[in-house]
Parts: sequence; C-alpha cells; structure tokens
Amino acid sequence: MKRVYLDCNVVDVTDDCRVIAGRDIFVEDGRIAAIKPHGGDTSGWKSVDMSGKFALPGLINLHAHLFGTGMPSKVIGGGKAQERVLKFVYTPLGKFVLGRLVASAAKQELMSGVTTLRAVGDFRGSDLELAAKTRAGKGPVRGMKIFASGSALTAPGGHGAGTFALTADTPERFAKAAEEAIDAGADFVKICITGGVTDAKKRGEPGEVKMTAAQVEAVCNTAHARGRRVAAHVQSKAGMEIAALAGVDTVEHGAVMSEAAAQALRARGGAVIATFSPAIPYCKLPPSVTKLGEDCAYNSEIVLRGMNDAAHEAEEHGIAVGMGTDASCPFCTQYGMWREVVYFAKVGGFGAKKALRVATLGNAEILGIAGDTGSLEEGKSADIIFTRKDPTVDPAALSEVCRVVVSGRDIAHPRVKHNKFVDKQLDMLLKEV
Repeated sequence: MKRVYLDCNVVDVTDDCRVIAGRDIFVEDGRIAAIKPHGGDTSGWKSVDMSGKFALPGLINLHAHLFGTGMPSKVIGGGKAQERVLKFVYTPLGKFVLGRLVASAAKQELMSGVTTLRAVGDFRGSDLELAAKTRAGKGPVRGMKIFASGSALTAPGGHGAGTFALTADTPERFAKAAEEAIDAGADFVKICITGGVTDAKKRGEPGEVKMTAAQVEAVCNTAHARGRRVAAHVQSKAGMEIAALAGVDTVEHGAVMSEAAAQALRARGGAVIATFSPAIPYCKLPPSVTKLGEDCAYNSEIVLRGMNDAAHEAEEHGIAVGMGTDASCPFCTQYGMWREVVYFAKVGGFGAKKALRVATLGNAEILGIAGDTGSLEEGKSADIIFTRKDPTVDPAALSEVCRVVVSGRDIAHPRVKHNKFVDKQLDMLLKEV
C-alpha cells in the first residue's frame, strides 16, 4: 500500500538531530519513497494525519535477551527455584512456552518503538527460531529486523553457564561450539569472557575472568572465517584486555581499557555497547526490592563506573559506542529502550541528541545495516516511530510512541503491557538522574 504521513516534524539523525518541521513522508513497498515539504500532491496515496508529531527512525536495541520480562525474581540467583525452571524449559511443553515468551518479548520491544533488535543469548535456540520466522514475514513482529546469537558460549562456571549459555573448556571445543552455533543460524557469536554482577562470588569482583585468551581467540577465528562477528560480555579491565586483543568485535557492557586494548579494538572496527539499564537500578534500589543482595548492589556500582569509563574512552579513541537494554535482567523490561536512551544521555553525560543518534543510526552502523535503516532517508527501509513530544529536547518523549512503522507495516495504535511495580521503581530513579 502507498501511504503518506502528513505534516511531521522529522528528526534528522544524520545532521545533529535537527528537527525539520512540516514534512510529508511517503512510504511504498516497505521503503521510504520520498520526504517532501507538506502541502504537495498526495493523490493516489492513503493519507495519515500526523500534524505536530515527531517522526524519527525506529530504535535499535543492540543488547537484549528475550526469555524474561524484567520482573525481579529469586530465580536469577540460582538455587532450587532456578533448577525447577530449567528443568521445565527442557521439556516439550517448556520449549513451546519459551517460544511464546520470546515472541511476546519481541512484540513488547516493537510496540515500544524498537524496530531492530539484537538478541544476545537465549535458551534452546528460541531466538533463532523467532528470527527465522520473522524474516519469512510471519508472526507478531513481522517486519522487525532481528539478529540473534542463540545460546551464548562460556567456560564452566562462567556467566550464564547452565542457563542461557553453553559451556566448553579447550580452545578446540570452543571453536566447535562456535561452528555449531553458526550452523544453527546464528547471525553472530556471543561469548561471556567474565562473570557478571548477579553471579559474582566476591564483593568488589564483578568481572572475574572465566575464559582464557586462547579460548576467545579460537571463537573469534572460527566466527570470522565464517563471516560472523563476536560479541563478548565483559565487566572488568582484565576481561576487556582479553576481548580486545583476542579478536572480539563488540564489547558488551565494558570496563576501563588500556591503550593497547583501545588501539586493537579501533583497528578492528570494533565497538563498545553500553547497557546502563540494569546497573542503575541494581545499585540504586534496595536489595529488598531487587532481590539480588547487598554485594550485588556494591558490585553494580563498580560495573556502572567501568561501563561509563569504557564508553567515554571508546569515543575518545574513535571507537564506535552503541547501546542496549540488557532486557530480561531484573528491572530491564522489554519496553524499556527509552529509559536506556535517557540514561545514556543523562547518566552517561552524552546529551539527548547524541543519545538519539546512537540509538538509531549509530547502532545501525555497528550492525552494518546503516545503508538500509537507522535514519529517515529516501530509499531506506520504512522504520519510523512517532512521538507527541520532541525527543531532542527530552528523550523521555520516547516513552510515549504513538505510532510505529516497521518495514512499511503500519501499527496505528502500538500497545505496551506495563509492569506497574517495575515502572514505579524506575520512575522514582529517573527523578534522581
């Protein structure tokens, strides 16, 4: 269908997020056919009045898991509760429920304005199945661009081991695991080089190294030979050093980097992906609310500082910086990308316009799809979201997306299922930042 969105205020992320008032956006066959001053000939096009609304590219979430809702739970901490859940997941019924869950999560992302998603570790290939179905034009998120890794890879006892990550020990077995992931349809390979906040064994050591440089290099060599990139969970300086020097392409979360690490990552065209959304509530909310314990809060402060340092050091060295929500973690909802943009702007100190560019065109560049999406330009995929207020003034305007267009598919009334408890806690935090 030929459709024109009338009288929009277009946010041009290619030009310092300049707002261009009074524009009509013409969409045909899933692509932006033209962007013209309002008032021209629109005969033959179905008109949609968007007067006064702000049009910007669909958001791109570079770091999400699809197996959870973001509701805090003791399950994530291990123990009997986690054992019961995992036992269920590996049953036929569990696989069916898991498929419904990841589809629902992706739909929440889409309804909140995320038109491109990178899934960085899920159970039993559920994300790979969803991505394949979506690319075939089927399912609730058809039109969405999904890039999936399948299960992450780590060493025994590593981050996610036994849950969303598979384990290997020798470099040879890691290489084989990477081959198997790619054969199963992985768009990239996800590894967990260090531990994380939720599984740290010691106070003050949230990023204990779990994988050796040889193991990481084996994965990277295998993936690169097959035309795939490698994303790595990293939450310590030692982990950052291994990731950068052993061939990792995108460092997820991040930590302080040495000059050698920065130079290696830059030379490879790598990137650092910030995820403020879990770290802020973990260290700001009381353990009685997060259900994660006092050590977790302490370690989260360390991770938050390291992540912020990594993002700024990367920018200073000319390394691309992206962002994602780490959705599925406690207090990281599937509709919370707007909060990540706000955190990036305010806690990270990058400002609203920089944050908007990173969440759209910047993330598209990291994914290698900037020629197709990430900005509103003629010929690109029609991935457009509309807000009532100006997001360049306050990115919190993204919390009220009133229309979503994804690959030309028009969603006139996007609806998000909110978690009132989580929203209340996070809204209080926003007043502090």
